[in-house]
Amino acid sequence: MLKQSLTYQLASIAEDGIGNAGRIFESRFGWTVYEIRVLRLVRDNPSITFTQLAKLTRFERTAASRMLSRLIKADLVKRTNSPVDARQFTLTITATGQELCDQADPISLSLEALMLEPLSEDEQKALRAMLTRVLTWVRGDYALKVVERFPEARSGKANGKNTRRKT
Repeated sequence: MLKQSLTYQLASIAEDGIGNAGRIFESRFGWTVYEIRVLRLVRDNPSITFTQLAKLTRFERTAASRMLSRLIKADLVKRTNSPVDARQFTLTITATGQELCDQADPISLSLEALMLEPLSEDEQKALRAMLTRVLTWVRGDYALKVVERFPEARSGKANGKNTRRKT
């Protein structure tokens, strides 16, 4: 059955986990789980550019921009013009943003531990190792193999024509 596919199972785990975290973060802090993710990425990548941030979040650029604007207005993230390129700016977390992360991080860790509770410690380590290997593969040679086997997967185009539907 297709619903037993790996991608379906991974998406289901992620969506259910994000849903639970989202309700908690919004209730306790007034921020979505996605905004907390953006904040953490800024914290973990000091002086990140918006382009780099948008790529890491995997959100649409407009969605990432809206979230970032909200975080900047709340003084959780500081935007500074890049000394190297005037067309770009860099992002850093503020002390207030760090305080929010300090409060949110233990909740995330607790939820993750609860999610993995049915697994022994050895099984959890093995799962993390396997997921790391699969993620490395998917971010690397997997894309090349997909295009070799399914040429229409190349850049969303088939036979030189754009396959996106107009709405």
